[in-house]
Amino acid sequence: MPPFVKGQGARQPNAWLAVAAAAVLLLAVPGRAEETSTFEYDAYARMLAEYVTPQGQVRYADLKANPTDLNIFVRQLKEASPASHPKRFPTDAAKMAYWINAYNAFTLHAVVEAYPVKSVRDFKFGFGLLFFKRAKFVAGGKVYSLDDIEHGILRKQFSDPRIHFAVNCASASCPPLRGEPYTPEQLDEQFDQAARDFIGRQENVWMRGDVLFLSKIFSWYDDDFEKWLAGQGAEKPKVVDYVAGYLAPPVAERIRRENPRVEFYDYDWTLNDTAARAD
Repeated sequence: MPPFVKGQGARQPNAWLAVAAAAVLLLAVPGRAEETSTFEYDAYARMLAEYVTPQGQVRYADLKANPTDLNIFVRQLKEASPASHPKRFPTDAAKMAYWINAYNAFTLHAVVEAYPVKSVRDFKFGFGLLFFKRAKFVAGGKVYSLDDIEHGILRKQFSDPRIHFAVNCASASCPPLRGEPYTPEQLDEQFDQAARDFIGRQENVWMRGDVLFLSKIFSWYDDDFEKWLAGQGAEKPKVVDYVAGYLAPPVAERIRRENPRVEFYDYDWTLNDTAARAD
């Protein structure tokens, strides 16, 4: 029981009550709760559900006419990131989900600003694919390029090659854009589904005769896939082994048995636009 103070006729708050009161005041300070609250994807989820088709195409004309939710989410990205507010992203899954969603949302935002265009290569940033190298996207108060996010953060900090089936470069040969955000709670399941969806499409993986045709992604990032296999104990890892792991058993067994010659598809940079699909 708190001590009685002579001459005052009342008990004074003891130390623990003072500490509790101070904690309440701290929580009441504007912004204090935001520093530890989880990052929300509600606006982004609404936008994806409205403007992304089940095939991963985007209704860019409609999105350009009503970009409210996309703009809200881009402002959220600007205000906080795992680098600026690490307490809001306590796990690797939370960090990875943020950066994948950021990459995809920034790409969408840039396309919407430039629309109508037929390809990200048409953006007037000099020539070729400088779109991915130009630092113009703000996350947590810091400026990044898409290459910074993909290569400097996702590939460098995390050793999960499934990111290559999750980031979307707004092009026909890219993995389809998912119609929902990546979330920390479901990330592993979403990654696996993205890998199965991509590898299961004939335009990305196709065995014809004695030739296995693969997406160019498996050529550009073969080291990522093979390093992951090595980490799982494979003695002589090959990107074909990674691909086989997501194929139906009879097809996978045929590939392992026949050891086919590998060729890579040309990459189609046509915009992943429903209008282009309809043409």
